[in-house]
Amino acid sequence: MVDLSKDLNSKRFLFTYLIIVGFLLVLWVNRLPLMHEDKREIPVDMRAYLKSPPRHLPHISLSSGEEQVLTNEWFLDKWSFVYFSHGNCLPACRPSLDVMQTIQSSFANKDFQFLVIGLDGENETAINHAAFLASQQFDFNVATTTLTKIEELGRAFVALFLTTTFEDGSYIIEQEHHVFVVDPKGRVYATFRPPFDASKVQAEFLKLRYFYARTE
Repeated sequence: MVDLSKDLNSKRFLFTYLIIVGFLLVLWVNRLPLMHEDKREIPVDMRAYLKSPPRHLPHISLSSGEEQVLTNEWFLDKWSFVYFSHGNCLPACRPSLDVMQTIQSSFANKDFQFLVIGLDGENETAINHAAFLASQQFDFNVATTTLTKIEELGRAFVALFLTTTFEDGSYIIEQEHHVFVVDPKGRVYATFRPPFDASKVQAEFLKLRYFYARTE
């Protein structure tokens, strides 16, 4: 049973954790241009969300329920919007889920797919998480995996989250609410951050897709 009344007790720890992780991520990301030089000239107005260079995903094996498994091949040849979440995320997750739903409605064709990756795979199945989303009128692909794999994926996407477990066995999950774009080559290509403006996100995505077509 999740005890949200203990949320404030973990804020200080979360802040320290995010500072440390953020510092390590900055060091890691700053090394990437040395390993994979990005020869694209990225427009100034796209630098806030476009990844340079695009980040390759690790080996992926996600359970999506009913014995279905999503691997790296699932991301190929489509544009994928990805959000990390869990079944007790409301109300903090609603803006991210809402913008995902708006984009899904705008680009409802086979070239686009939408995925929610569960952060609470040890306590919540993909089917449970999908049922929660359906109860909120969201219809996305849902998948999860082990905590070790989720942490590995979190590093690849740069999706920060923290699970705090209390002495009575209750726990809370705190997270950033970024929406990620994976390109048709299976790379993390862009990150959209709150606060969200759905029309602005759509316009920025159209610009990045045009930029992708010209540079890839």
